[in-house]
Amino acid sequence: MRAVLALVALLSGSAVATDGDRQLKVHPQRGLPPIETVIVYQTKDTKRERVAELAKFDTALALPSDGPFEVWVKPKNGIAVKALDKLTVKSGQTHDLKLGDVLGTVEVFGDNFPRADKVVLTDPRDPGPGEKGHMALQVATDYRVDMCVPPGVYAVWVVPANGAKPHRVEDNVRVQAGRSTRVGG
Repeated sequence: MRAVLALVALLSGSAVATDGDRQLKVHPQRGLPPIETVIVYQTKDTKRERVAELAKFDTALALPSDGPFEVWVKPKNGIAVKALDKLTVKSGQTHDLKLGDVLGTVEVFGDNFPRADKVVLTDPRDPGPGEKGHMALQVATDYRVDMCVPPGVYAVWVVPANGAKPHRVEDNVRVQAGRSTRVGG
């Protein structure tokens, strides 16, 4: 009887090791906006393929191979941003991703700005909302909303609610991982 139980335990243990032995555990951080989803992509033969998605952070995400992977984080009511690039996880390991270690936030106070339809973060060289070549990196629908972005330098644009032309309110906003940057306060 003991031999049978030992054999069952051995076989079930080896099945677990082959199925989900590479994992990604995501830890949301206090100070970041609520995270809606985490999406993992892998590039094979120049084709980018979604390999995993996580919406609840109480369990680890099983990864299909060693990688490399891109990890994208989508905050609630925001745009997905790349949190990690070229993540590799060896067989039998779990990678702990603490979002506060790879993302920061920008909060725009609108005390001296017109009522906003949208607040937009862009690259400092971006021509702005409504212009050819514009690319929003993060958006908010109102002031005093934390916008989650990777560390870097950003420009802040306000799209007024009255339909007026969008204007740049800040040129070089430096964002650091794990920190909140305030603009216009």
